[in-house]
Amino acid sequence: MKFKLFSLLLVSSLITACGFKLKGQYYLPDSLKSIYVTSDKRFSPLRTQLEKRLRQNQVIILDSLSDNKAQLNVLPESFQRRTLSLFPNGQIAEYELIYIASYQVLLPNKKPQRYTVELSREFQDDPNNALAKDRERALILSELRVIASDRILSQLIMIK
Repeated sequence: MKFKLFSLLLVSSLITACGFKLKGQYYLPDSLKSIYVTSDKRFSPLRTQLEKRLRQNQVIILDSLSDNKAQLNVLPESFQRRTLSLFPNGQIAEYELIYIASYQVLLPNKKPQRYTVELSREFQDDPNNALAKDRERALILSELRVIASDRILSQLIMIK
């Protein structure tokens, strides 16, 4: 019994000593523990996802702008498409979706800081299944927004 308890204590101390933390758990600096989030579009999908992830990490989303609180401005996202391969008849067979998300952090008494997250995914196109491919593309873009919001949170950790 004592050996099991000792082993458990040893393993837990080693895990905490190396800085281990659960995936998706971000420890933002105190200056970002309460933040006002804005965007050009009130119901931007990226803004919605980002606010959800901030709340999951115990960040208070402010309803109004305050002079002494941080502000996160989600800038318009963009999507680009780059052709990777063609069918023998010249139609696009495969392309790369490039998702670009930019945001700006405004801290009290500091210059605004602008950051960009760029993600990409390969996507195979099939003109015979246009509806299914539209749905698949929408799912990929939704997944890219989730990944982008996690990347944004991981970048926010480094802001002082």
